Amino acid sequence: MTISASLADFVDRLLPMLPADFAAPVRALDLPAAVAKQGRLPVCRFWPTVTAGASPLLAPLVSLAPALGWVQNPNYVARPPDPDFLENYGYAVLAGPGGLVESEALALGLLLLGPRTHYPSHRHPAVEIYVVADGEAEWRKADEPWRPEPPGAVIRHESLVLHATRTLAQPLLAIYLWRGDLATHARIVAGRG
Repeated sequence: MTISASLADFVDRLLPMLPADFAAPVRALDLPAAVAKQGRLPVCRFWPTVTAGASPLLAPLVSLAPALGWVQNPNYVARPPDPDFLENYGYAVLAGPGGLVESEALALGLLLLGPRTHYPSHRHPAVEIYVVADGEAEWRKADEPWRPEPPGAVIRHESLVLHATRTLAQPLLAIYLWRGDLATHARIVAGRG
């Protein structure tokens, strides 16, 4: 299956899960223009685990694996929140700046976190949603309590809202989507956990 076909299959499976304000720009993506990227990170060692689940979102992602370019937020690379974080964190951009498909209207990608990884409170100007594809994690917004979110859950973060994630015994694969300011990377907020 081609990159474009795998990406189109993934988008077709994802669209019914998305709120309308995100579904419309996803539908507008130029999927036939998809181009493979390069890059692997240490966190990719968890890819076979997170793609072995039953979610219908996973099969097209397995086909896309050779085309994914895994990267890390430059703010986190410059100042990791803990010594093991960069070994257990990475993301791949499917659509958006630097993605398989270029888009200025939307960023769509995959977040991969290793087991027992704390992605501390951070914020960004873009409005964001996550769709949990596989794994065990707890999520927190602002000062709300941590709450587990199962595969299939859709989690929304409005612009500049503090949010955090921590994985449990299993790694996490989540689909992220950003609208708004795609150029400003997230920043961790010190002391907010």
